[in-house]
Amino acid sequence: MISYLKVLRIKHWIKNLFLFAAPFFGGKLFEESTLHLALPAFISFSFCASSIYIFNDIRDIERDRVHPEKRNRPIASGKIRKNIAYLLSAFLFSISLILSFKIGFYFFYFIILYFLVQVGYSIYLKTIPILDIFCIASGFVIRVLAGSAAFNVEPSRWLLLTMFMISLVLATGKRLGEVSLLEDKIAEHRNSLNSYSISTLNEILVISSSAALIAYSLYTVEQFHKLIYTVPVVTFGLFRYLMISKQGMGDPTKAMTHDKLLAATILIWLLLVWYMRY
Repeated sequence: MISYLKVLRIKHWIKNLFLFAAPFFGGKLFEESTLHLALPAFISFSFCASSIYIFNDIRDIERDRVHPEKRNRPIASGKIRKNIAYLLSAFLFSISLILSFKIGFYFFYFIILYFLVQVGYSIYLKTIPILDIFCIASGFVIRVLAGSAAFNVEPSRWLLLTMFMISLVLATGKRLGEVSLLEDKIAEHRNSLNSYSISTLNEILVISSSAALIAYSLYTVEQFHKLIYTVPVVTFGLFRYLMISKQGMGDPTKAMTHDKLLAATILIWLLLVWYMRY
């Protein structure tokens, strides 16, 4: 039973909180219509994401077995058979489709879009340097757009740009963590990682972080002037993430759940936005 829970990667569901970005920043998070759909939307997207995680684990089973951490995953370690994993992936995606269709057509559309992009990433796109980072980043942006569709909230263009740049930061940090962890075994895990040097990833990380900070600053001016006072907190959070990424902890889920200072910074920022918007 524990293996089946692990294969879902429930800890990674924290990334699906991006669904609530538009209603949160739009001041509509606590409206009855939003709260009514919050749990079904979150479960629907989480089940879709888990179905992709399982599919990706099946395809990467041989490469994961040479990875110092991924070799302990249920499918790579042989605790869950491939045929059972396929059935579980299909079941989760089916439930996701049913729930998303009941929520709304456009949310249903974004669920399918996310699934197709991530399947494409798993099968081929992750072998193309730079494009693989954009594919990972697109997953976060699709979450924001899906949340906007589910809760009928039109997101600011600056908010979307901010989320995209933040997504590039998180995707690059993830790649940096992988390259740092694998070291001489990069080629055994994935050939595309050979194209990345730590210095190149650091440069991409700095550029995308700078762009994210500029976009967020412009968003605060456009949307709600008081939010500009949250920019120093966001700056500190970005600096902290840059630092721990270079220490090999760039995976977004691991960073947010294991680094107490970063988690506290995010919490303080969310509380400030909540206080100013509500």
